[in-house]
Amino acid sequence: MKYKFALPIAFFLLGASMTYAQSGGDPGSKAFHFSSRGTAFGVQGEFEGTYLIHDDSIEVSVTKATIYVSENCPYQGRRSVNELRFGLATETSSDGRWKIESAGQSLTLGLVMSPKEEYALFNLYFLIPKEASIDLTKDWFVVEIQTDPLDIPQEKNKRGYVYAFSCKDMFLPPDSKKSKHK
Repeated sequence: MKYKFALPIAFFLLGASMTYAQSGGDPGSKAFHFSSRGTAFGVQGEFEGTYLIHDDSIEVSVTKATIYVSENCPYQGRRSVNELRFGLATETSSDGRWKIESAGQSLTLGLVMSPKEEYALFNLYFLIPKEASIDLTKDWFVVEIQTDPLDIPQEKNKRGYVYAFSCKDMFLPPDSKKSKHK
């Protein structure tokens, strides 16, 4: 009789912990969603998930990533979408120039896509190394997607990169964002 009572409690606790792990993981994690859809890039991406900041890294859990090939681009052939990687970008000048300050390992995709096609990826994980002393309020997420055109002569084929960015103030405390946008 003791086991019949304990079994439903065990299922309840197990179910609660599984829901917790799927809904956001660590209590310190924060949600993000950003996209390069509608930009001039021939390959565009949309990313959503959570991130958790540690002293020496940022854990990024992407619940869904969608890669899309635009039909509004001069090159209308097939593309090889080879890799993507998450990193931190920082501004290098007042005219909007930026650089990738740190990035995690690349994820090999190996996709062949044509205009108007999209491909969804789920449950991706990236670890972006960072220095403990870095001021994240000056950084934002960047996703670098490496792509090559396939339907052009080999001698004209050049490795290409396209990017998707989060907002530049994503690491600011919520109170600073409100005062910054007033």
